[in-house]
Amino acid sequence: MNAILHDLGRGLWRLIPANPILVRVVYAGGRRLRHLWLRTAYLAILAAVVVIGVLAKQSGQTSLTDLAKNATQVFQIVSIVQLAMVCILAPLFTAAAITQEKDSQTFNILLSTPLSDAQIVLGALLSRLYFVVMLLVASIPLFCIMMVYGGVTGDKIALSLLISACTAAFTGSIAIAISVIKIGTGRTIFSFYLAIAMYLIAVFLLSGQQWTIPPESAPAPGQERLMSWLAPFHPFLALWVVLGMTPAPLAGSVAHYGSIRGFLLAYPQYSYILLTLGGSAILIFLSLFFVRRSAKEGEDTLWSRTFGRLSRSPQRDTNDRKPRRVWHNPVAWREAVTSAAAGGGGFVRYSMLSLGVLLGLILMISYWTGRVTIEQARNWLYLLVVIELLIALFITTATAATSMTREKESNTMELLLSTPLTSHMIIKGKIAGLVASAGPLLAIPLICMVFFIVMDMLTGRLFGHGGIQPVIFWESILALAVLMVAFTAFACMLGLQSSIKSKKTLTAVFTSMGIVIGVYAATAGCAMAVSESDAKLAATFMPINPFTAPFMLIDPAKAVHATLPSPSYDDLLACRIIAFMSSLASAAIYGLVGYGMHRSMVRNFDMIIRKQSA
Repeated sequence: MNAILHDLGRGLWRLIPANPILVRVVYAGGRRLRHLWLRTAYLAILAAVVVIGVLAKQSGQTSLTDLAKNATQVFQIVSIVQLAMVCILAPLFTAAAITQEKDSQTFNILLSTPLSDAQIVLGALLSRLYFVVMLLVASIPLFCIMMVYGGVTGDKIALSLLISACTAAFTGSIAIAISVIKIGTGRTIFSFYLAIAMYLIAVFLLSGQQWTIPPESAPAPGQERLMSWLAPFHPFLALWVVLGMTPAPLAGSVAHYGSIRGFLLAYPQYSYILLTLGGSAILIFLSLFFVRRSAKEGEDTLWSRTFGRLSRSPQRDTNDRKPRRVWHNPVAWREAVTSAAAGGGGFVRYSMLSLGVLLGLILMISYWTGRVTIEQARNWLYLLVVIELLIALFITTATAATSMTREKESNTMELLLSTPLTSHMIIKGKIAGLVASAGPLLAIPLICMVFFIVMDMLTGRLFGHGGIQPVIFWESILALAVLMVAFTAFACMLGLQSSIKSKKTLTAVFTSMGIVIGVYAATAGCAMAVSESDAKLAATFMPINPFTAPFMLIDPAKAVHATLPSPSYDDLLACRIIAFMSSLASAAIYGLVGYGMHRSMVRNFDMIIRKQSA
């Protein structure tokens, strides 16, 4: 018995604490300046949120009740910001664990070591989660400071940190499973990021619908939002329960639903923790069966020997294959036609096109039948257009950022440079292929707007006859079409430039993503700040940003409501004209910036590639 316990303890010791991958990554990564700056930036953001929140919530009163209330509100904001950063950083750390081994072609060497499949998977996962957990541990002193003012208890701090840690573990397990099961480079992570973002947004929007709210839910004092059935399946909804923003019903009031459903409703925070931990364990267990599968390709197995003959098709003569018609620029043809670009491939793009068209059609029918008012239709249309535009920008940026690094990692850059193609033709072909692949994504918002344009045209509301305004004005679709092309082209140029300068796919993607997010966040802040001073200034500056431009073009009366609560027809017409002209000017500015970046890439392409190859 002692020998069995000794062997079991020794195996567990080698599996986790003494795991060679875990020890190597933690020891080497902990000494890197990049991780030091990342931890510093993480704590700086949380500290800034705490300081700004405390200063903003001060009302001049120093009673203990006010201090406790302010501390509670600041704790809510900091916890939500921390969870949001974990949702971004956890897949970034974990998904690069095994894909880096594959990209550097050292994965087969790792498989030749005495390490077991469990050691490889757990070592890759835990070594990356270690940095995320250390970020959470480093934030504990900030939460403890808020406990001094009252209103924040230790159990709330522990649960908020535990929800963030479980979210990191679950997203990390999914990323590790994708990296192990789907052989390839870091491009597989982009679809994963898109799926995570779509899930969080979709479930959050559904949680606000009346049919997802149990009748036993009660709002918090001074709040209107109620807890949804979906709280155990969404990290932010579960965190809201912990923070008291959407209190969970009492266990006795939901006992009639049964033990499982009653527990999910009464304790959604604990249910989320159990579900994520259980899901992580299942994903890790499934990943063990795929670690060495790539190394066994071509070998006979029991499955191939039994069913291989049934699935084999007669050998076709290679001369029977129809020739493909290649474009004048072969690089553009390869990017657009052969689905060589990243970003999820044609299936993801056309699936998003079908889903977006369906949602736009449902919204138009709901407005036609009177189920939603014109204000609600504009709000939903704006939300739909912004989400679809952001998805298009995300996929286009990721695709552009991988266009050159893919050639470097697959060792086809030398083959591309040995052809008669010049640097101008290569970059022009990449841009043309990226624009062609992004066409279906950009068409989604425009098709949704065309539905309402056609409906208003058939009903005579398009030009405002009879004093009835249309859902959207006819010039909005023209201005938004030009702006979406400009926004996407700018993001494409940034991604392509980062792809040329970077050697690794992940570095190029996240560098370009950071720049795009920074530029658009800065322009959004400037546009919103200016819009509060004057209506005509709002119409002038709001079209410079993909967040504010659809708002101004779809609902101009609401966009200038801060300075013109009840705009007249002439005032609204003037704002529409200014917004349309400003949209064309903004598109021209983005176009000139993109043209300058294109000339710079063509001029420096050969020099950068030679320096990287040296």
